[in-house]
Amino acid sequence: MVLIGLFLYLFSSSSITLLHRIYMFLHVVFMLWPLFQFASQTTAQLSYRLFYLSASYAGLSLLGLGWFVFVLFLTGQSYYIHKGRLFILSIPAVLSVICVIWNPHGLFLSIQAQNMPSEQLREGPLYWVMIIQLIAYSVASYIILLFKLKRKDESLRQRKMAKTALNSLFLLSFFAFADLFINVSYVYHFSRYIPLISVGMACSATYIVYAISRNRVFDIIQIVQRDVMNTMSMGIIVLDENNTVIEVNKVIKPFIRVKLGDVFTPSAVVGQFKSEATKQLLDFFEAQAEHPLERLEIELQLELNHIRHVIMQSAPILNQKKRIVGRVLTFQNVTELRMLLEETNIQNELLQERNQELLIVQDELFQANKKLEYMAITDGLTGCFNRRYLLQQLEEEIVTNVRHQIPFSIFIFDLDHFKQINDKHGHLVGDEVLCSTVEAVRSKLRLTDVLARFGGEEFTVYLPHTNREQADLIAEQVKIAVEHNSVPTGAGDSTVSVTISMGTITVDRFDMTNLTYPKAYLKGLMAQADAALYEAKYNGRNQIVKHKLA
Repeated sequence: MVLIGLFLYLFSSSSITLLHRIYMFLHVVFMLWPLFQFASQTTAQLSYRLFYLSASYAGLSLLGLGWFVFVLFLTGQSYYIHKGRLFILSIPAVLSVICVIWNPHGLFLSIQAQNMPSEQLREGPLYWVMIIQLIAYSVASYIILLFKLKRKDESLRQRKMAKTALNSLFLLSFFAFADLFINVSYVYHFSRYIPLISVGMACSATYIVYAISRNRVFDIIQIVQRDVMNTMSMGIIVLDENNTVIEVNKVIKPFIRVKLGDVFTPSAVVGQFKSEATKQLLDFFEAQAEHPLERLEIELQLELNHIRHVIMQSAPILNQKKRIVGRVLTFQNVTELRMLLEETNIQNELLQERNQELLIVQDELFQANKKLEYMAITDGLTGCFNRRYLLQQLEEEIVTNVRHQIPFSIFIFDLDHFKQINDKHGHLVGDEVLCSTVEAVRSKLRLTDVLARFGGEEFTVYLPHTNREQADLIAEQVKIAVEHNSVPTGAGDSTVSVTISMGTITVDRFDMTNLTYPKAYLKGLMAQADAALYEAKYNGRNQIVKHKLA
């Protein structure tokens, strides 16, 4: 009865672990011996008595094995045991149990009814085999425990556990040898059986339970679980199927006032908050009630000592049959993360504004560069290309035209008697005449033609993909357009008109040797066109001279 009471007390106050199960086996073995020893005293029939005694000795045969395995697990050396080794280690105990149950020809135990009650039991040779295997298991347990205590690198908790097992084993061994000495070797000197081994088992178990409870040996898993929960960065509430709080960690205290044993109800929780969080929580718990098997999540903004952003999650705890046996609520403080995100958003907005300003500046720089580039290749007064751009363009174009035998033409013209216009009407009117003449010339050119101011009142036109007949037609149209162009002088209604003298050259016959020195070839073409221009001026101006040697 003492053993049963201790058994119920221990397993009603502790969570079940593997070490619990090992001790449960050992404790059951402890109970088998006194239970069936007592049962054997309740009957006078020899067959029943022999059955009860055999059952008690079967339990006793397993005591050594149970104690040895318990010692291994208690001292943290369970890694030595796997299925193969456990089978080998259990062979002596199993064989002993078989011998007890089989009891061939009474070689283990026999009852001689004709003797006095204290002398009726006769132990056979198999009985001593059982004693030997018990002693072997006990010696092995002693060796393990002494080795564990001898090591100085073991933790204080491991040493306490080893010392507890060693003391209880010594206590049990003392009563066992006393029982063997009194009830077996010197049974004739006593009038009745003295249950020393039963007393030894009760005392040993009492000591073990006392030491385990005092040192909280079996609570290590709960301690570790509690420490892990308290070191987590999120608050945790564990509820059972009745919404009773069965576990809560320290992190939850800043968020919700709750303690073990409280009934977790939405109204009690919502009442602790203000503003929009209350409505969000009510909606959250309502959704949880409608979908109990789903994992739900919500982000709350709580007004506590200061504004806090919290992510609350609700997840069901399911057993093997997928039935809800509880629920876990977690509260994760993401205030710093939200502040970081808000700061990041502000920085992103500022960065976007700066990027926008940078794009504007970049566009202004691009426009300025375009303007500078345009100014670098154009004439500031007339707006047509300048001499540098024309020569660069012609040098590239001529190489392509000669290589692919594409005809092209070049015009060079200047304004007749332009100096007289400047002297008579002034340079401002002269500039107007230049600009107006350029516009008149452009009106007769194609989009692909290039007009450039070569210097002073002299201009050059490059006409790509243009043969001799096309060049002659365009040159005549340009001459007539300039001739009919009038420019106001600013003095009443008076206007001034100018004419141009032009020299043209068309290349429609090609020599690949000209590609060797393209600059020299271009210089020669320009010289021929310039010579035609001077010939037109020499012949009376306002005319076109077509170079005939090209």
